[in-house]
Amino acid sequence: MRDLRKNIDLSALVLIISVSAVIAHKYFNEVDMPNFESRLELHNEVISGTAPSPYRYRILVPFVAEFIIHVLSVVFPNKVSFLLAYAMYDLLSISFLLLVLFFWLRTWFTKDQALIGVLFIAGTIPIALQDHYFQPWSLLEAGFFSAALVAIHRQHYLLLASLTVLASLNRETALFIPLAFLLSIERRSINKDRWKPIIFFIGLLLIWATTFLGLRYFLGSASHVATIQELLAQNVTKGNLLRTLGNVSLFLGGFWIFAIFGFRDAPIFIQRLSLIVPLYLITVAIWGVWYEVRLLMPLYPILLPSGLCFLYPQERRVMAA
Repeated sequence: MRDLRKNIDLSALVLIISVSAVIAHKYFNEVDMPNFESRLELHNEVISGTAPSPYRYRILVPFVAEFIIHVLSVVFPNKVSFLLAYAMYDLLSISFLLLVLFFWLRTWFTKDQALIGVLFIAGTIPIALQDHYFQPWSLLEAGFFSAALVAIHRQHYLLLASLTVLASLNRETALFIPLAFLLSIERRSINKDRWKPIIFFIGLLLIWATTFLGLRYFLGSASHVATIQELLAQNVTKGNLLRTLGNVSLFLGGFWIFAIFGFRDAPIFIQRLSLIVPLYLITVAIWGVWYEVRLLMPLYPILLPSGLCFLYPQERRVMAA
C-alpha cells in the first residue's frame, strides 16, 4: 500500500478514472445496450452451465455479475438490473486496468511519462473493445495479467498466487502468469536457495492446471464454438485479413514502432518478459479471431514500457532495474 500511495496521486487518479468513465460509457452504449438479448442469453448459459466451450469455463465475471443482478433486482426490473450490473463492471474493470498500468509504468517512469502511456492506451482501447457482443472476461484479463507482473516484480507471492486463481477462473490464458514468473527467475538467481523460485513456478502452474481441469470436470465437456480449422478458414479470407491489418495497426498505432526500437533500452525485466509475446501471438493465431484485437490487450504491460523507453531515452540510467 505504501508503494501504491507513492506512485499514484490524486490528480492521476482523477484523470484515469475520468477517461475510464468515458470508455465505459462508450462501451455500454455501443456493445452492452444494442446486444442486450444476446448478452443475456450467453450470460444465462454460463450461469446454468450450458454455454459452449470455452465460454462455459469463464465463470468469474458472469457469476459475480449474477450476484449483483440479484441484489439490484430487489429495486429494479430484471433488464435494468442486468444492464446496470454490467455497466458497473465495465467501469470498474477498465479503471482497474488503467490504474494498474499506471502503477506498473511508475516503476521506471515519472508520473507524467506514465500518464502519457496510460492515456495513449485509453485513447486507442476503443478499437479493441469492438467486434463482439459478450466477452466481459477480456476487460479483466489484461488487468489481471498486469497486476500479476507487478506482483512478480515486487515479489508479492501470496498476491501472485491469488491473482493466478482469479485469472484462471476468468480465462484460460492465465497460463501466461506462471510463464511470466518463470521468465523472471533469472533476475533473482543470486538467492541462496535457487530451487524456491522453481518450486513456486510449479505451484503456480498447478494452480492454473487444477482450475483449468477442475472447471471442465465439474461443468462437463462442451462443444467448441468453432474448430481450429473453421477459425483458420474464417481468418484467412481477404476481407478478414484486411480487417485484421487495419485493427492491429490501430490497436497500438505508432507504439508498435516505438516498442520495437525501444526494446534495447527497456528494463531487463521487460526484456525477459518479451519472450511471452511470440508465444502469446501463436495462441491467438491458432485459437483466436484475428481481427478481434481485444485478444492483444494482455500485451499492454510488456509493449508500453518498451515504447516509452524509445520516447524517453534519458531514462536509460534506471532501465537496469
